[in-house]
Amino acid sequence: MGDDKIKIIIVIFAILISISFLAWSNVKTFADMDQDGVMDAFDNCANYPNKDQWDFDSDSLGDECDPDDDNDGVLDVDDVFDENPSEWKDFDLDNIGDNSDIDDDNDNIIDALDAFDTNYAEWSDFDFDGIGAVEDSDDDNDGIIDNEDDDPTLPSEDLTVKYLKEIQDCANLGEGTTRLLCYSEFFGTVAENEENNTNALELSIALAKLGTIDDCHFVAHEIGHVSYLEKPDVIENLMGVDGSLCRGGYFHGVLASYFHDVKEAKQPFPTTFNTICDALIGSSNYQDCVHGLGHGLVHYFEDDLSASVNSCHGMSFYQNRLCIKGVMMQYTDNALSRNGISSEVIGNLCTNPDFDQLDIQECSMSIGTTLAFHTNHNFKEGEPFCKLIDDQDTKNWCMEGLRLEIEDSEGYNVAPLNQEVREKYQPQFIDENSTIDIRSPAIISDFNYLSEIEMIQFKIDRPSYVIMYIPIDLIPDNGFVTVNGKLIKDAFLNSVSLEKYVVFQFFANESGIVLISPLA
Repeated sequence: MGDDKIKIIIVIFAILISISFLAWSNVKTFADMDQDGVMDAFDNCANYPNKDQWDFDSDSLGDECDPDDDNDGVLDVDDVFDENPSEWKDFDLDNIGDNSDIDDDNDNIIDALDAFDTNYAEWSDFDFDGIGAVEDSDDDNDGIIDNEDDDPTLPSEDLTVKYLKEIQDCANLGEGTTRLLCYSEFFGTVAENEENNTNALELSIALAKLGTIDDCHFVAHEIGHVSYLEKPDVIENLMGVDGSLCRGGYFHGVLASYFHDVKEAKQPFPTTFNTICDALIGSSNYQDCVHGLGHGLVHYFEDDLSASVNSCHGMSFYQNRLCIKGVMMQYTDNALSRNGISSEVIGNLCTNPDFDQLDIQECSMSIGTTLAFHTNHNFKEGEPFCKLIDDQDTKNWCMEGLRLEIEDSEGYNVAPLNQEVREKYQPQFIDENSTIDIRSPAIISDFNYLSEIEMIQFKIDRPSYVIMYIPIDLIPDNGFVTVNGKLIKDAFLNSVSLEKYVVFQFFANESGIVLISPLA
């Protein structure tokens, strides 16, 4: 065979190979393995017929062959809502995802009130022991089993059952001021209808623990208000009620109503207002009462903030600080409720010329406290409003007040301090112009001030810390402390001067006689 024939054969063979390759390429290009009319080269599910080529999560994998259509991390086989990345469960099979469903187990108790929202048979647990009322043999946790207990359930559970519709109506309003006002009106009605107002307070605490209301302090104001209307006597309403319930909200409501009534009756301002709480001296409720005075002053003087502040300033140092805190809480709440939250409103709240530096600090922190109530005690929602304030110190105090209020409101799951441990405010009145304020969980008795030698003497009933605010003209800012004649070496370690007062802080390591004497 000649060279020319060999060349021709090679060319023909190459042409045949090229034709075969082109034919194979065309077959692959136009192949449709699942025969759904979409060529494999363009088919997002080549092995699964899906003519419409749906791809919900746009991940280039068609829904027909995508194991997670909405890309929410839950496989479609387990996802009831496989085209909704925010939903995947539907416990009660009502076609509403659990994230959106206000009643996940369809037992007619909204989840906000349901301690067991995926248990058809259980919903209440008002003793918060983790056992639902149906299975709990001791619903009130008093140590007496229910079938032998004459009153087996707690007042909070009884009232919830009685007012279930009203509670759920408020809860369904969503979050914010509207819902808080609904609850406030509701608790006012409960206080009117029920004999024991402490039960209404217990209900508000239970709902706060469940998260049905974000905090019970505000609604406790209304319970105190109604209580005073029914029985217009401050001390009668406060006696026997734990001032720590809802962090003093009930006390604030009682005092505010007292001053409101004085105002409505066109009576002169009571010059003995600073003695209203004296019947509570020595108890842990005295502080809550004095703080409530501040709320009451704002109700009486309304927009005359200087009058409220100056009334507090006429009291002893620590009384003044408690009173001012109440004034600022009421004042900032009134301002933000009436005028809304804006940089102009918030930025000018604490610029009153009658404010001293401590007043400005308390006012700024109260802005944060008030913002917590207006933003459902959510720091991330409240913080941007504090940042509307130009002054850096005021801004920082606002955020600190916001943080502390949220921290305090989260304490409902912690057992309250008993009277033995709670700090008691025990003022000692030297004369009509001088008061020595004492804070301590221990009981202070047999107090005596020896003016000739500027010495203080008293008894303490057990080992405890003691904080004293002493006018600078009664004792110098140096000296020593003894307990039963034994020197307390670091007694003045934390002493600081506050304008006309000296703060002494020490720990009495045993009960007995305490002497505070100036250095020779």
